[in-house]
Amino acid sequence: AVMMRNFSLYDQKVLFRSIADGDVTAFRVLFEAYNKRLYGAALKITKSTYAAEEIVQEVFTCLWESRSCLANVDNPPAYIFTVAYRKTFRYLKMVAADTKLLQSLQGRINEVHNETEEWLEVNETREFVDSAVNELPPQRRLIYKLSRENGFSHKEIAEQLHISSLTVKKQLQLALRHIHSSLARIAPLLALFFLPSRF
Repeated sequence: AVMMRNFSLYDQKVLFRSIADGDVTAFRVLFEAYNKRLYGAALKITKSTYAAEEIVQEVFTCLWESRSCLANVDNPPAYIFTVAYRKTFRYLKMVAADTKLLQSLQGRINEVHNETEEWLEVNETREFVDSAVNELPPQRRLIYKLSRENGFSHKEIAEQLHISSLTVKKQLQLALRHIHSSLARIAPLLALFFLPSRF
């Protein structure tokens, strides 16, 4: 199997342009390079080999069907993983009508979130998030940190800060919305972990 680590960003852009022109061989190279990594990521989140296989298939089907868009993509790895996460989230939403299940899936996604940096081979991911968090108003920043970094529940945060749980929830949503929009331009895959409407 070809490893994408051996491909520079430039090589991958060339590959994307070839696929945009309908080059099946280039598409096969891309499949060989990303197939296992995408499968591993999807399996880690869904805990289902069937779902992981389906998601990988959907990702490549989507890439091929929308291949005309690939010629202008500046960051192929980010593009591929963004498509993969959209497909994975769609699957999660489908199976997770139950809130408890949704929460446990969120936990799994947070675990995988720690590996995002490795997948994209970007060292600045932590800096991106920190910089977005630091732009938040003081109370909102504190609520975000207590929730995401300390793992406190809405109720625990509310008690600690002498505010209502509803206020905590609203402030957290506003924080996530801000972080998401800050990251959307520079790190599209990372931004998917901060979608307030999803969870």
